Formats: sequence, structure tokens, C-alpha cells
Amino acid sequence: MEKSSWEGNCFLNFHNNKSSSGKDDKTIFKSKFTSPYKLLKSSYDEEGRCILPILHTAGGLVGGDLLEFEANIGINSKVLLTTSSAQKVYGSVGRSKINPKGTFSLQNTKINILDNSHLEYLPQETIVFANGLYSQDFKIKISDSSSFLFTDLIRLGRSSAGESIENGIFRSKLEILRNCDLYDDWEFVDQIELNKFSFEARSGMDFMPVFGSLIWICEKDFSKRKINELKMNIKLIFNDFNNYLSLGTLENGISIRFLGTSSQEARKCFFYIWKQIRSVCGFCEPKYQGVWPLQDSINY
Repeated sequence: MEKSSWEGNCFLNFHNNKSSSGKDDKTIFKSKFTSPYKLLKSSYDEEGRCILPILHTAGGLVGGDLLEFEANIGINSKVLLTTSSAQKVYGSVGRSKINPKGTFSLQNTKINILDNSHLEYLPQETIVFANGLYSQDFKIKISDSSSFLFTDLIRLGRSSAGESIENGIFRSKLEILRNCDLYDDWEFVDQIELNKFSFEARSGMDFMPVFGSLIWICEKDFSKRKINELKMNIKLIFNDFNNYLSLGTLENGISIRFLGTSSQEARKCFFYIWKQIRSVCGFCEPKYQGVWPLQDSINY
């Protein structure tokens, strides 16, 4: 690997601080991080869920930047991780005479979710500017009695400025593995590459610049009836969006794909599905966070 232009690290450890009296039942955390990472003030909902927004203070990534993110979710914890703004990936191809092919910006994420814990990782979108090169890698380990909800929203180019991805590339790899000492128990593996060809191909994105994924992995003994109920509720909204949506059934959970022209429409869709997931799990209804843009204009 080439030496990075900027290397940032963030390590988070969450645990439940429930007292013997049972009066305090919320998730707290310890952290260690370096620039450009910064943590905003955390808050809690009525279930004691720790809501933690993460900020990238540099304003964007350039070729060669490296971000390392690691979170450990302790037993009986509930956590919502999000970001306060979109991640911007600036153009790299053709910017340097020494390396005209450009250099990738990299983000590596490792998450370990222990027993009876629930993590929602819902970052804002990633915007890959024209000729930007970006690669992200997620390695998730989860126990049988825990759940994981993840959304990933990508915009190729700044459409309002008439910009596409041009010679840029977006790569993503997501691996979700159940903690098992005897064998590799894979829940979900996904690998995506988006480039100019896939953006323009009719069998690909067909010039629609916004691509999104929502992955929910539930507990292994979660009710199949409730999963079917969730799927039926999600299908009811598909006709309300002028975008392409698909729903896939996993062994323990669901997979949603979004393809369209509006990041706000994608957020609306994912927020509605998030509400449905919280409902079938018996959790409190989610609310739009103050750090998120456009939250006041979305009503579901």
C-alpha cells in the first residue's frame, strides 16, 4: 500500500452500565480517535440506546487518504452510529503528473457485536466527485442473539453541476460473519464496483446517479412470521417512489437495493424501512436526528 496522505483512526468500545437496581440501563462508551475523526455529543433515547454522530473534519478525502474505524459493541448494548454530513471523495485521476492514474482513498471498518446487542450503523451518503477513486471494506462479526442494520448510500458525481463519475471508481466490500468457533458462518457477503461503464449501461445504473443498500441481519431465532410481515409492509411503499427498488430475503434478515436520482428520496425510503424494522423488533420508533440534513421536510 502506498503511504497515505492522511491517516485517521477511531476506536469505540460500548457497554451497558445497568446497575444492580435496574434503574440505569443505557449504553455508554469509551473512545480513542485521531484527526480527521471527531465525535459529536452523544444522546440517548427512551430505551437507553446510545446515539453517537461521527464527524470527518477534513471536509473530504483525497487520493491516498486512509481511514480506520473499529467499534466493539458489548453485551446487552443498543447503539446508533451515524455521521453528521456526507462523505466527499475528491477527484484523483489526472491530477498528478507523477501518478496520472490516481490513487484510491481507503476506509476500513471492523465491528464486533456481542450477545444480545443491537447496532444500527446509518451514515450519511458518500459523494464520489468526478474522477474520484474510493474503496471501502467492512468486516462485521455478530453473535447469534444480536442484530445489525446498515445503510450505504452512494452518489456518483454532482448531478446538479452536470458532473458524473467520469473516470472515477467506487468499490465496496461487506462481510458479515456470525461468531462461531467451529466453522465460518457467513450471513452476508457483498462486493460492488461502480464506474463509468456501470453508470452508463442500461443493464447497470442507466445514468441514475444514486445507489443505495440497506442490510438487516436479525437474531438467529428471530420470528420468520415477523420477517414476512416486515417484507409485506416494505412492499407497500414501493409504488410510492419513482425509483427502482428491490427486496431480497436473507437466511436471517433482508437486503434492499435502491437506484434513482434523488438522495433525499433514498433517505425517505430507508427511514421508512428503518421504522418498520424497529416495529417488528419491538423497539421504540426512530426519530430524525438533529445532525441529519433535510430531516424537517421528511414525514413518515
